[in-house]
Amino acid sequence: MTSSILSLPFRIVFAIIKFFLYPWYIRWIFRLPWIVYLGLGAWAGYFAYQEYENYRFNVFEAGYQASEGAPDPTPLSKWNGVSDVYSNDEVHVAGLYFEALPQGRFDPVGLERGFILLADDLGREVKAALVVMPDDLPRLQRQLEAQGGGDRIAVNVNGTLSRNSDWASSIATELFVMNLPGSPDLVIIEPFIGNRADALHDAAEKTFGTVTVFGALAGLLAVFGVAKLLAASGARRESSEHQSQKSGREVQAEKQAKQPRQKALPTGNAPGASPWGTFQPQPRATDTSKQSSRMVKPHAPAQATANTEKPERGETAEIPTEPAFKSVFPGGGSAFRFKSADQIIMQTFGTRSRLKPKMKPIETSKGA
Repeated sequence: MTSSILSLPFRIVFAIIKFFLYPWYIRWIFRLPWIVYLGLGAWAGYFAYQEYENYRFNVFEAGYQASEGAPDPTPLSKWNGVSDVYSNDEVHVAGLYFEALPQGRFDPVGLERGFILLADDLGREVKAALVVMPDDLPRLQRQLEAQGGGDRIAVNVNGTLSRNSDWASSIATELFVMNLPGSPDLVIIEPFIGNRADALHDAAEKTFGTVTVFGALAGLLAVFGVAKLLAASGARRESSEHQSQKSGREVQAEKQAKQPRQKALPTGNAPGASPWGTFQPQPRATDTSKQSSRMVKPHAPAQATANTEKPERGETAEIPTEPAFKSVFPGGGSAFRFKSADQIIMQTFGTRSRLKPKMKPIETSKGA
């Protein structure tokens, strides 16, 4: 009882975690067939390979870009978003940095950024915003101040053009709050902090994060699909083994059912001691003189009974007497036998044949 009471808070915590991390509308994802997970894993692996190829290209291009050197700076008053953007969205602009211009921060999607404003080279309006991580703001400020002195410093800024619409909207809101005149085509730049070549290589290395994400997703889906496949194979194997055992038992039961059952032989001298079951003995008559010497089956011909029934032990079978033999030959006889011609003539005519056998001439040699 105490253990169940203690486990109740843990169950509540587990239910809360399950509600937020495993909601009902995504549970179907874990109930798909194994082939779907393997297909999704292959799809994610394909994208991981594509992103890896992009990463290799970015690294190669960063090395080539660093060896070429920075492009010439373009005044912000004449800057064009088409002709003044170079490979990998690199830009190099010239403007004015005022220490009186306030710095700002924005947080549109949960990742805070800081920015420093630049006016165009004529000082008419805010033309560019340099966006960095909040911790890099002091370093960027020192990098700008190192290019001149006074309240108004002409600076050149080399960096990467940002096309993030959320950043542009957030900075426009901050400028409205600060009551500063902003240009309708405000340029948002992520400046290189420190050495340009190192910054280019660092930016190229950051693209490997996408490869890691897609690769991890592909591996996770593949492992989950293989696990479901093995589980399904094990379940099918157990089901087939159970079915084979069940069918074997059914076949054995059918064989046993087809075999005739033998009745147990009763013991003793009772009339039921016969292996063919019980029977009722027929009463025997006391007058044996009227009984036939043989048992005659009722409703059966006498001839068939004589041919089929066997005499009981202790009785002699009566063999019917055969009729007297009558010869078909004249004079009688008990059997057929061969006779000579003289015997046949003598028996028929009472005299012998007077024919004498013809004597063959004696052959003599010609020389005698």
